[in-house]
Amino acid sequence: MNKINSDFYIIQYAPNDEGIPHFMDKEWIPELPDYDIYVRPPCAKNFEKKYTLKIKSYQLDGDYFINDNLVSYDFLELCEDLNVNFIHIPTDIKLFRNKTPAKKYYTFFVLDYLSILDKNKSIFTISEDIDSGKLNTPEDRGLDKTYYDKIDRFCIVDDVFSHLFFCQDISQFVCSGVFKEKFESLRLKGITFKPIDNEYKYDAWEGWL
Repeated sequence: MNKINSDFYIIQYAPNDEGIPHFMDKEWIPELPDYDIYVRPPCAKNFEKKYTLKIKSYQLDGDYFINDNLVSYDFLELCEDLNVNFIHIPTDIKLFRNKTPAKKYYTFFVLDYLSILDKNKSIFTISEDIDSGKLNTPEDRGLDKTYYDKIDRFCIVDDVFSHLFFCQDISQFVCSGVFKEKFESLRLKGITFKPIDNEYKYDAWEGWL
């Protein structure tokens, strides 16, 4: 696998209140297996071979419903073209009045979980355990990853090999500039892209305090 020389972008959901709802009131049949998105990806063997998804909406035409683990066939082809590591399961969509969307959809999970923060070049604050005062890191507390309170300067390591992955440093999905360009050239919809550049800052408590 070749190293990716590219800019990187945080993927954000972009609803439009039409075919890309702000909130998807839905029911999976059967239910999806439980997993903790912030720790590790799900295991493929825990899934059924096919799912049905009942959605309380009259329309569905997005390509990447990032909060609902659902993608279109066109999005799936993009991921395959860029050798993204993922799980996908055919999914029948049932809308109001037994309507079905024009697009084919799949249940979808990204499998690459990566830390891309260059700790030698970046400026950051690691969170601390309230009781012990120890840093929330694998070394100090035996955790699965390092947890950051703030990242004031986010420099990316040179050896990133995936075009779409869950970034463990900021607990968000991230893609390469190549992925972004192909997504836009195909006129797919459902997400926007926030650059991880010199202006980007991460605050774990943003919106909470």
